[in-house]
Amino acid sequence: MIRGTFSLLIVLVACSEGRSANISGEDPAAGKLVGVWDATMKVERPYPLQLRPSQVTAIRGTLGLIENGTRTASAEDAASATQLGVYDLPLSQIGLEWNGTAAFPAATASITGPTTYASPASGSDSVRIVLNPGSEERIILSGRYEPDGIQGTWTAQSARGSANGSFSMRPHARSQMQSGHC
Repeated sequence: MIRGTFSLLIVLVACSEGRSANISGEDPAAGKLVGVWDATMKVERPYPLQLRPSQVTAIRGTLGLIENGTRTASAEDAASATQLGVYDLPLSQIGLEWNGTAAFPAATASITGPTTYASPASGSDSVRIVLNPGSEERIILSGRYEPDGIQGTWTAQSARGSANGSFSMRPHARSQMQSGHC
């Protein structure tokens, strides 16, 4: 079911040519995240209280995001995110899934103004992605959007302590998304 849902998201993004319709006339920066992304997550500090320490220090996967047309005003609410999506990342390989929970792999994302750590001349935007929003073990990716992708750091907190690392995301190659015509 998870792979089917992710496949549907990829088809929807591919048929829209990976661009946001931005019908509402809101901030055009919000559409920058819409599409399918290839993601890499590296572990710098694993959970201190793991059941089985992981030997894997990096994973690769895919994240798909679409525009959230039902946003609310609450900043803490997942519905306030500018994008909603799903991911296919083998988080358990780096010890980030709590007891193998088979929850739906949901994601939310928002893009804001220039990052505090980027030079004003760079014009990069701050990006915040939450994997498993509303979960006790959510993972927050904070980074900056550049024309060739997104780079930043991630943190995860649970009853086992906190873990962190770095991540990078690149737009998924369009030729890999298309297997037919839309």
